[in-house]
Amino acid sequence: MKKSILALCALTLAAGLSACGGGKSTYTIGGTVAGLQYPGLVLQNNLANDLNVTPLGPDGNGNIQNVAYSFPNEVDYGEPYSVTVKTNPQHQTCVNSSGTADTAGRLSSINAVIVCALVNNTIGGTITGLAADGLVLTNGSSGGTVTVTKDATSGAYPSTFTFPVGVTYGQTYGVTVLSNPANQTCRVSNGAGTMGDNKVESIAVTCVTNS
Repeated sequence: MKKSILALCALTLAAGLSACGGGKSTYTIGGTVAGLQYPGLVLQNNLANDLNVTPLGPDGNGNIQNVAYSFPNEVDYGEPYSVTVKTNPQHQTCVNSSGTADTAGRLSSINAVIVCALVNNTIGGTITGLAADGLVLTNGSSGGTVTVTKDATSGAYPSTFTFPVGVTYGQTYGVTVLSNPANQTCRVSNGAGTMGDNKVESIAVTCVTNS
């Protein structure tokens, strides 16, 4: 009789523990990386356990494929996890999207999503000789415009400019004068190129007064 009671108690205790822990003692920390195009991405869990994630390349239709990843070390039930980006891939920036920080076991499975995008940088440069209103610069057909006006406080024309719309890595840009200032002609040098990993500040606009 005592053995039967002890066995029943043991079964009851085991069932209770299983119910509390969901029947699972450790969890794999993993998920999906979207938009990854270039190598170099390194993820961490709890600021350790470096994991290199390699892009798969485009599928048969030319679409960027999502990359599944998982850390080799599992996490015990009830332990916190936090997936972060340690190193961005070449030419891209990656950010946490969803499910990247929680407690293991709160959900039946862990899917920490990281989203990557090509870097996007501004273009701009210097202006010399501007002495009148009306200068408008444009970047191609869809890159936006910059209207250069006097500073409201000093009354002086600015010596630099920056387009409000950035250019994505690998895309071309071409800055030209859309509208000249009154009684002046402005020309652009170093206005065309292909966007790299850093912002462009070398475009030069020179204005001269018409004779």
